[in-house]
Amino acid sequence: MKTRSVTETAILSASVLTALIVLIVGASSHVHGRSAAIVIAVIILAGIGLTMWFRQNSHASTARSVPARGEEYWRLAEECRRLAEMAVTAQEHTDLRLGEVSVQMDQMRAQLDSVQKILSDVE
Repeated sequence: MKTRSVTETAILSASVLTALIVLIVGASSHVHGRSAAIVIAVIILAGIGLTMWFRQNSHASTARSVPARGEEYWRLAEECRRLAEMAVTAQEHTDLRLGEVSVQMDQMRAQLDSVQKILSDVE
Protein backbone atom coordinates (compact mmCIF):
# COMPACT_ATOMS: atom_id res chain seq x y z
CA MET A 1 0.00 0.00 0.00
CA LYS A 2 1.36 3.38 -1.02
CA THR A 3 1.47 6.25 1.45
CA ARG A 4 -0.39 9.38 0.47
CA SER A 5 1.29 12.72 0.00
CA VAL A 6 0.09 15.80 1.83
CA THR A 7 -1.66 17.02 -1.33
CA GLU A 8 -3.51 13.73 -1.82
CA THR A 9 -4.59 13.71 1.82
CA ALA A 10 -5.82 17.30 1.56
CA ILE A 11 -7.81 16.51 -1.60
CA LEU A 12 -9.34 13.42 0.04
CA SER A 13 -10.25 15.39 3.16
CA ALA A 14 -11.80 18.19 1.10
CA SER A 15 -13.83 15.65 -0.89
CA VAL A 16 -15.14 13.99 2.26
CA LEU A 17 -15.99 17.37 3.79
CA THR A 18 -17.83 18.41 0.62
CA ALA A 19 -19.82 15.15 0.62
CA LEU A 20 -20.79 15.67 4.26
CA ILE A 21 -21.87 19.25 3.56
CA VAL A 22 -24.05 18.06 0.67
CA LEU A 23 -25.63 15.42 2.91
CA ILE A 24 -26.28 17.92 5.70
CA VAL A 25 -27.82 20.42 3.29
CA GLY A 26 -29.98 17.62 1.92
CA ALA A 27 -31.07 16.72 5.44
CA SER A 28 -31.89 20.30 6.34
CA SER A 29 -34.00 20.78 3.20
CA HIS A 30 -36.10 17.73 4.13
CA VAL A 31 -36.65 18.62 7.76
CA HIS A 32 -40.32 17.65 7.62
CA GLY A 33 -41.09 13.97 7.47
CA ARG A 34 -39.10 10.77 7.52
CA SER A 35 -36.62 11.68 4.81
CA ALA A 36 -34.66 13.83 7.30
CA ALA A 37 -34.23 10.87 9.67
CA ILE A 38 -33.03 8.68 6.81
CA VAL A 39 -30.51 11.28 5.62
CA ILE A 40 -29.22 11.80 9.17
CA ALA A 41 -28.86 8.02 9.60
CA VAL A 42 -26.90 7.86 6.32
CA ILE A 43 -24.66 10.71 7.54
CA ILE A 44 -23.96 8.90 10.81
CA LEU A 45 -23.24 5.61 9.01
CA ALA A 46 -20.94 7.41 6.54
CA GLY A 47 -19.08 9.02 9.44
CA ILE A 48 -18.64 5.66 11.15
CA GLY A 49 -17.49 4.10 7.87
CA LEU A 50 -14.97 6.88 7.23
CA THR A 51 -13.67 6.63 10.78
CA MET A 52 -13.16 2.89 10.42
CA TRP A 53 -11.50 3.33 7.02
CA PHE A 54 -9.06 5.97 8.33
CA ARG A 55 -8.20 3.82 11.35
CA GLN A 56 -7.56 0.79 9.15
CA ASN A 57 -5.31 2.79 6.85
CA SER A 58 -3.40 4.35 9.75
CA HIS A 59 -2.72 0.86 11.16
CA ALA A 60 -1.54 -0.28 7.73
CA SER A 61 0.96 2.57 7.58
CA THR A 62 2.12 1.76 11.10
CA ALA A 63 2.59 -1.88 10.14
CA ARG A 64 4.83 -0.79 7.26
CA SER A 65 7.29 0.67 9.74
CA VAL A 66 8.33 -2.79 10.92
CA PRO A 67 11.92 -2.86 12.19
CA ALA A 68 14.52 -3.70 9.60
CA ARG A 69 15.74 -7.27 9.26
CA GLY A 70 19.11 -8.84 8.57
CA GLU A 71 21.83 -6.76 7.00
CA GLU A 72 19.80 -3.53 7.10
CA TYR A 73 19.26 -3.99 10.84
CA TRP A 74 22.98 -4.38 11.47
CA ARG A 75 23.76 -1.37 9.29
CA LEU A 76 21.28 0.73 11.27
CA ALA A 77 22.63 -0.63 14.57
CA GLU A 78 26.19 0.27 13.54
CA GLU A 79 25.08 3.77 12.53
CA CYS A 80 23.35 4.18 15.90
CA ARG A 81 26.48 2.99 17.70
CA ARG A 82 28.63 5.43 15.70
CA LEU A 83 26.30 8.33 16.50
CA ALA A 84 26.33 7.40 20.20
CA GLU A 85 30.14 7.40 20.20
CA MET A 86 30.14 10.80 18.50
CA ALA A 87 27.76 12.11 21.14
CA VAL A 88 30.01 10.82 23.92
CA THR A 89 33.05 12.43 22.27
CA ALA A 90 31.19 15.73 21.94
CA GLN A 91 30.14 15.56 25.59
CA GLU A 92 33.72 14.88 26.69
CA HIS A 93 34.93 17.84 24.64
CA THR A 94 32.26 20.04 26.19
CA ASP A 95 33.25 18.90 29.68
CA LEU A 96 36.92 19.70 28.99
CA ARG A 97 36.05 23.13 27.62
CA LEU A 98 33.82 23.81 30.62
CA GLY A 99 36.72 22.91 32.92
CA GLU A 100 38.97 25.36 31.05
CA VAL A 101 36.38 28.11 31.31
CA SER A 102 35.96 27.42 35.05
CA VAL A 103 39.73 27.77 35.58
CA GLN A 104 39.74 31.03 33.63
CA MET A 105 36.79 32.32 35.69
CA ASP A 106 38.64 31.49 38.93
CA GLN A 107 41.69 33.41 37.66
CA MET A 108 39.52 36.39 36.70
CA ARG A 109 37.89 36.38 40.15
CA ALA A 110 41.29 36.35 41.82
CA GLN A 111 42.45 39.26 39.65
CA LEU A 112 39.23 41.18 40.33
CA ASP A 113 39.64 40.62 44.08
CA SER A 114 43.20 41.94 43.95
CA VAL A 115 42.10 45.00 41.91
CA GLN A 116 39.30 45.68 44.43
CA LYS A 117 41.76 45.39 47.29
CA ILE A 118 44.14 47.86 45.59
CA LEU A 119 41.27 50.29 44.98
CA SER A 120 40.09 50.08 48.57
CA ASP A 121 43.67 50.70 49.78
CA VAL A 122 43.97 53.75 47.52
CA GLU A 123 40.77 55.28 48.88
